[in-house]
Amino acid sequence: MLASLVVAGLTALLPAETPTDKPARDLTFFVVSDTHYGLSPEGDRTVPMLVDWMNELPGTAYPAVIGGTVAAPRGVLHIGDITNDGKKEAWAMFVRDYGLTGKDGRLHWPVYEAYGNHDGGPKTPVRDGIRARNPQRVGLTAISANGLHYCWAWDGILFINLGIAPGSTTHPYDPEFSMEFLEEVLTKHAKPGQPLILMHHFGFDKGHSLGWWAEERRTRYHELLKDRNVIAILHGHAHEPFIYQWEGIDIYHPPHFKQKDPKKNEGAVTHGFFVFHLTGDELTVAERKSDATWGMTATKKLSATSPITQPATSNP
Repeated sequence: MLASLVVAGLTALLPAETPTDKPARDLTFFVVSDTHYGLSPEGDRTVPMLVDWMNELPGTAYPAVIGGTVAAPRGVLHIGDITNDGKKEAWAMFVRDYGLTGKDGRLHWPVYEAYGNHDGGPKTPVRDGIRARNPQRVGLTAISANGLHYCWAWDGILFINLGIAPGSTTHPYDPEFSMEFLEEVLTKHAKPGQPLILMHHFGFDKGHSLGWWAEERRTRYHELLKDRNVIAILHGHAHEPFIYQWEGIDIYHPPHFKQKDPKKNEGAVTHGFFVFHLTGDELTVAERKSDATWGMTATKKLSATSPITQPATSNP
């Protein structure tokens, strides 16, 4: 059941602070989705600017409700619909801009991408490209047997990339056994109580995601996660940024690329991304917009008893 984050209790327990009372963790990462390379000439001119906005953000002041300044991120997570048509030319544009390691593209940091429904099915350029890149990613904990899904750890947090959405196999949006990969990771690599962040393209919002993957898959997913320390699930696909809950788990959906309506000759090109910052006892997220302003924010204490402080929310 979807619910607001405002009054939700927290289940995350992270490592205690150091003896000097400084947080044991200081982790920043950016989350972007739905770039839709190849959508239109206008899009292909403006979508690359997202990389410039991310590159330029470190050192910028956070909104006053969060305070402090944005640190350089450990990496950038892309939650799918990288391209609009799954073609190799659009995939090549993404690789040109985002690179892989932070040294081979225009983006200054490593990128960790998932695939979406617009990125094509099995044996297409985007999925094949991800498979080819995965062995080259530094620091991965595990890669699925089919080479498509992967996980890694930052500062004790295990990140799990499940592609389009958790599932075994179905058409037309084949998850290629991401659910089985999740089961393997939880059994072999996730320590008891270890904080988890999961990413996949389809989410839980009523407006866009629920009809795209079956309820029985979500039920199985929840069974795997219900006793785990899940501090966030990240998804794309929905056309507006959201911060909400599914089955008591905090869900985050970053902005979606939007261009002018060519039929109505109105609107403006917009995009953006989420900035996550985690310390030993707190998670904050802030939406950075394409007009260089801040949007929605959220803050929660990572303890069993502290309530969520939610300066601004958007419900699906």
